[in-house]
Parts: sequence; structure tokens; C-alpha cells
Amino acid sequence: MTPIVSEEYKEKKRQEILQSAHGCFAEKGFESCTVDDIVARSGLSKGAIYNYFKSKDDIYLALMEGQTNDSGHTFAKAIAERKTAMEKLNYLFEAYLNNDPNEEENKGDAIVHYEFRLYSTRNPKLKEMLTERYKDFFVSLLIEIIKEGQTSGEFNKELDPLKFADIFWAMVNGATLQATILENYQYKLILKEMQDMFLEKLKR
Repeated sequence: MTPIVSEEYKEKKRQEILQSAHGCFAEKGFESCTVDDIVARSGLSKGAIYNYFKSKDDIYLALMEGQTNDSGHTFAKAIAERKTAMEKLNYLFEAYLNNDPNEEENKGDAIVHYEFRLYSTRNPKLKEMLTERYKDFFVSLLIEIIKEGQTSGEFNKELDPLKFADIFWAMVNGATLQATILENYQYKLILKEMQDMFLEKLKR
């Protein structure tokens, strides 16, 4: 008789696989890391891993979904606690200023993220999924804040919220990528200057 496995047990094993994969991706790189590497790191069989995930891509997407959900909950709570649109935007800048990819605990995440994004450009399905994730969560978040600021009179009503949402993420992602690939890049200084210029432009 097949033993009954609880949902709690399944989720525990799933998280073990994700944590092992994350460590492997950060250490060896997404493309270099194999499912066999994840097997060796997790101590589980290959069959056990394929019971939870169809492929290495599927594992990474699950990691990304978890990170987006965690960020979403954190951002939503913090944003709800702030009264003005300006305060909300400043909070988002501060969140990324405090996530310096030069720091050892953040470096692996940044490298894996950008490596996977480049890898996804060769896979139309993956590229579409990541583009939708970007629009549905990241762009929508900024559009909502900018529109709120326009309604309250904090920001220029003539500005295009979509354009400025894209500019915000271009600045954050650009500074993070530069810090990931360049030695001694002044991430916090550069991003702080970008913050000042962006917020000043919104007010004009």
C-alpha cells in the first residue's frame, strides 16, 4: 500500500530542493549547474526532484515566484504604512539601496538573476513569462504609486506613469547589473543620485 504523504511534508521537500538549487545556481551559475548537481547538494534522488519540478527552468521559476511573493508582501505592508506617494517611492529606493549587490550575501542572487534573464531571451516562452511578471507586479506597483501622487498633487499630472515606472526599474536594474559586473562600483552613491533626479523630475 502506498504511504500517504502529507502536504506539509511535500512542501518541506519542495523547499529543500529550492534551497539546494539556489545554492547551486549561485555557486556554479544557472547554465553550468545541472540537475545532478542539485541532486548531490540536496541528498535527494533525481526521481524525487522530478516529482516536484519538470526541469531546471521550472525550479528557477519557482524560486523567482517565491521571491516575488515575499517582496510583494513586504512592499505591500510597508507601502500601506506610508501616507504619501513620495514616501512610498522613497521607501522603494531605500529598499534597493539596502540590497547592495556588492555585499557578499546579495551577490549570488544578483548573478543568478541576470544570468537567467539573459538565458530566457533564447526561449520565447520563458521570455514571455518573465515579461508578464515584470508588468504584472513591478510596473503595476510603480504606476499605482505615481498615479496616486498625481491625484494628490505631489507629482506632475502631465507625466506618463507607465514611462516613469519603466524608468524607475531601468535605474534600479541598471545600477544592480553594473555593481554585479564591475569591480568597486559605487552602487549606493549612483542609485542615490538617480533617486534625487527621478523624484525631482516627477515633481516638475
